[in-house]
Amino acid sequence: MQAYENRPYWTRLHASNPGRLSAVGYAGLGEGFNRASYRLRRRAVWRLLGRNGRAEAPSLLEAAAGVGAYAQTWARLAVSRWTGLDISAEAVDHCRREFPWGRFFQQDIASTGWPEEAGPGRSFDLVTAIDVLYHLVEDGAFEAAVANLAGRVRPGGLLLVSDVFVPHDRQIAAHVKRRSLASYHRALGPEMELIDREPVFSILADAVPRSAAHVPDHALLAAWRALAKTLVSAPRPLRNALGAAAVAAAWPLDGLLRRAGLARGVNLELALFRRT
Repeated sequence: MQAYENRPYWTRLHASNPGRLSAVGYAGLGEGFNRASYRLRRRAVWRLLGRNGRAEAPSLLEAAAGVGAYAQTWARLAVSRWTGLDISAEAVDHCRREFPWGRFFQQDIASTGWPEEAGPGRSFDLVTAIDVLYHLVEDGAFEAAVANLAGRVRPGGLLLVSDVFVPHDRQIAAHVKRRSLASYHRALGPEMELIDREPVFSILADAVPRSAAHVPDHALLAAWRALAKTLVSAPRPLRNALGAAAVAAAWPLDGLLRRAGLARGVNLELALFRRT
């Protein structure tokens, strides 16, 4: 695998895709695919929070705010205080311009020296780390980030994270290490209780087969690879329209497989923890 450094990697992505979802989603698949698939990601977040007694007008700490992909969801939740962190200065500048009702800061969530608005003495009703923790491929950085975020959850508050939650920790790319729920439990400690899970995709993101013997897992991965290859091979002027159409066409099957439970531990999922 190629060497991966967190800050330079995301700085380059945001610099080459300013303000676009391609900076935080699948950069090679086009903005059309990412816009359509992020609508589905937001729906999954809403489903999960909607059935779990969220606070009225919650305060929110969002790790890896990126380009503000979930701003519509936070507005729908009537968030009273939105504090966003990102390792990329470009991402922070974008969010400050586009979402003046939030406060945004450049911060490596695995390090110390956080801004006062998100410092050790601050607590939030909801803390989120969506599509970020699996990019911390070094276990020490992962554990530090998880501890930092859990420490900002008020008693009774919620922590929302996403991963594939594979049976055993597994690095699948230079910038991606999938981890088990057991690894999250160890990093979070006994005060954080898992209360719910919500699958996001089955074939509309890259699956991680549990083993060579799990044929259905490989079928999910093959479907994803076929879709991704089609989009990457498409002429650039057509890629956005084709990507949006591909999500619309695949979503019914994706939802059917997701609801059948075939994607659990194989594709992207949300997990919700509560501080006891």
